Amino acid sequence: MKFRPVVLAATLTVAAIATAPTVAAQQADDMSSSTAISVTNVTGAIAQTNYGSGGQVEGFLIGTNVLLTFGSQVSGGVASLGVAGNNVTYSGSSVTDSTTSFSTVRVTSFKNNTTGASYTSSTTTTTPTATAYGPTAGTLKQLNYDQNGAINGFLFTASGSSTAVFVSTGSGASSTLKPLLTVGGTVSVTGTTMSATAASTCTASTALTVVEASSLIVNGQTIVITNRAGGGMGGGMGSGHGR
Repeated sequence: MKFRPVVLAATLTVAAIATAPTVAAQQADDMSSSTAISVTNVTGAIAQTNYGSGGQVEGFLIGTNVLLTFGSQVSGGVASLGVAGNNVTYSGSSVTDSTTSFSTVRVTSFKNNTTGASYTSSTTTTTPTATAYGPTAGTLKQLNYDQNGAINGFLFTASGSSTAVFVSTGSGASSTLKPLLTVGGTVSVTGTTMSATAASTCTASTALTVVEASSLIVNGQTIVITNRAGGGMGGGMGSGHGR
């Protein structure tokens, strides 16, 4: 009787080992069912926008079986590049599932032939030039979220201006900012704007200027944005400080 638990454990271990090759083989089969090719200057119409889990537009469906995705940062967001019905031309790397014939294209260049908006992904190593911004007071117009629902920035209009900018805070500050930021509220923003990005460049008729926030003042409280993972517009840590 004392040895039965040991025998049972050994039996379960053997069973797990025996099934592992089957899982690995299935994964290999799934990978081999897709083929990657380069596509250049393909023209089509946007059938619909495609959303991420956080409710943000992340791509476009062309026809019924081609999904355009944008791997690097798009100025003003992917939504600024087009809407359903727009005629577009794109190039990139396409992976097609041989079973379903559904293709996913990692876009390297994109032009909206209807609106003129465009996007180009670049592998150049140009160093962005930072320009100081603020402190500038104004109105919070809209909160922005990452794919996990955390606040990672907001649309902001400076006092006396009608032009909105996107203020990037990084999702690490979300827990601090969530109870403080309200649409229509007054915020003072200090940070930097970037003249270019090393990962990508784009122009779009509705593109927004991006301000990487270093600190905010909300209702008299100063929040310092620090420790941005990976730099650039990545996530950060928020900390609140009293008056």
